Parts: sequence; C-alpha cells; structure tokens
Amino acid sequence: MNDMGKADLAEGAEGGSAFRVPKTAELVANSIRRRIIQGELSEGDTLPPEAQLMEQFGISRPSLREAFRILEAERLITVKRGSRSGARVSLPKVESVSRYASYYLQASGVNVSDIYEARLALEPHVVRTLAAKPSADAVARLREESARLAGFYESDQEREYMMASARFHSVLMEVGGNATLHFLTRVLEDVIMLYQKHFIPTAAEEAERKAGRAKGVKSINKLIDLIEAGDADGAVKHWKLHLTNTNKVWGTDRTLREVLAN
Repeated sequence: MNDMGKADLAEGAEGGSAFRVPKTAELVANSIRRRIIQGELSEGDTLPPEAQLMEQFGISRPSLREAFRILEAERLITVKRGSRSGARVSLPKVESVSRYASYYLQASGVNVSDIYEARLALEPHVVRTLAAKPSADAVARLREESARLAGFYESDQEREYMMASARFHSVLMEVGGNATLHFLTRVLEDVIMLYQKHFIPTAAEEAERKAGRAKGVKSINKLIDLIEAGDADGAVKHWKLHLTNTNKVWGTDRTLREVLAN
C-alpha cells in the first residue's frame, strides 16, 4: 500500500470502535465518505477508475466493490456497471433522511398527532426570531410563498395546495436562519406530506378542509404582517393558534404505521 493509501485508511479509521477492527472495505468507504462530507468531492463528480483506486488504497477489487456497496446503501454514490463503469458522487439529501425517518416512526408506533405536535414545538421559536428583527428579504420570500399558496387555493388545486403549504413551513424555517431547525422541519414536512397523501376524507371532512384552506391563507398573511411589524409576541401567539387548529384538522391518534398500511 502506498503512503497516500495508508494515510487515507488511517484517517478513515479515526473515531471507529475500540473493540472491533474495521474491515478494509469499511476503511475505504470511510475515506471516500469523508471526502464527500468535507466538500472535496461534489455532486456528480466521478470517482477515479477502479484500477486507480485499488492502487491508491492497496486493496483488492472485491474489497473496493464492497466499499462501493456500503456507499451506495448510504446513497452517497451511484454506480454504473458495464463497459463504461464508474461511480458518481451523490451528496446527502433530506429526502433520504425523511424516508428513513418515516420507517423509524412507523416501526416505533408513533401517533400522527405526535408528529404535528413536534412542528408546534419548533416553528414558534423561529417566528419569534424573525419578528424580533424583521428582514425585508425574509418577508418578501414569505409573501411570495403565500401568493403561490393562494393561487392554488383559488384554482382549487388540492394536491398543489398541500405541497405549497408544506413548502411554506419549510421556507419559514429557512428564512429563520437556523439550518438545523430548517433541516428538522423539512424531514417533518416530508413525513406529514406522506401521511396527507394517504388521508381519505369524508364528504363532511372535505368541506371542512376546503373552508380551512381559505382561513389558512388569511392566517399565513396575518403571520407575515405581524412579523413585518416586529410584533414578536403577537406573531408567536397567532402561529401557535394556527398550528393548533391545523393539528385538530389533520391530527389523529392513529399511528403512522396504521395510516400508511391502508
């Protein structure tokens, strides 16, 4: 093994278990993963040919391909097999996390109402932050999303309205400036959208939801007005009520597993 390969594998072993020696394939996967996460490799970049990687790391083809399988399972690379084989970098995506989060919540028997309650715990904090120091750019982004939502309501496009509503919650957290909270909200919204697509309302429930969409657009516009005015307490109080009412419409004590099994 050459010096570069030894250095890569040594770095890949850092932070590993003290009671188990990682397999060669795991060390190679760790090294490539580190390069992706640290930005040394970008979306769509092609990894060097197998022969070059085998020489760099001083490993066999089976070990390299096992490393590729590890990274493929993590959705960090895609491998094209055949005469023009190669591996391309695929940066981590929220959708992959959301999919696994949905599996975890289903397997854990979590109630749908629990998921909506989590959103209620996150968004008011960001609303207060935005209203405490209103930004013209943030307000403009929110008004743009609100207009999009209103357009789908007025044209009675239910599916598009739901997607735009989820997007508004995501944008609200994005302009709030906390990247971690934005990430958590995107995961929650993806799971919520998955649930809502399986929600089959009765005629009475559909009528109630249609009326609720009109109120929802007005409520969102009021929130933006309060944020722009710098009324932090008013904005938080209003948004908590908005989310509570939304939870009453969509929330249920049924588990996510039960809903998605239908």
